[in-house]
Amino acid sequence: MPFVVLAILLITACSKNKQPQILLENYPQKWILTYDEVPNKYTFLKTNGAVMYRDDIETSYSLIQLAEDEDCEWEVNTSRTEDDSKVCFTLRLDKDKDIWLGAGPSSNGQEIHMYALNTQSTDPGDSYKWFIHKMPDNNGVKTVVLENAYYPGYYVSHTAPGWQFAQNLVTLQQADSPDEATEWQCR
Repeated sequence: MPFVVLAILLITACSKNKQPQILLENYPQKWILTYDEVPNKYTFLKTNGAVMYRDDIETSYSLIQLAEDEDCEWEVNTSRTEDDSKVCFTLRLDKDKDIWLGAGPSSNGQEIHMYALNTQSTDPGDSYKWFIHKMPDNNGVKTVVLENAYYPGYYVSHTAPGWQFAQNLVTLQQADSPDEATEWQCR
């Protein structure tokens, strides 16, 4: 009888310490981040090397061709926060590994925008690291929510910035939980 009780306690303790599903996958991975905003079109994230933009593409357009035509395919890899306390992820442009995705205040300091940093650094800091929250697949496609490590509670959004900025810039919006944030499909 004591063995059965010990086994139940051990199983219960181990199940509470399970790693998030996203950490059980192999990395690096390549993702094109899309959002189904309107029927027959994807909104996807791309860069010009300094700024992050949202753009639309027909769902019939080849994603292989899109990755060749646009700077929109990201290498996703595991990392750790600067204080080494948490597992997180980096997103770098697959065509140019010196381009890192990050977040920072807008020029007026009133919003958080997604940026691209061009650096040969191997660790540009927590504002260029992400917590990835795995969500249920959408029609068989991996779906995630991206939270910035430096700005906890701020998630990559499909929401346009304030009127004084180009309306296709990528913003981060504050939410109480990943369930309330924009879900991106990893294609």
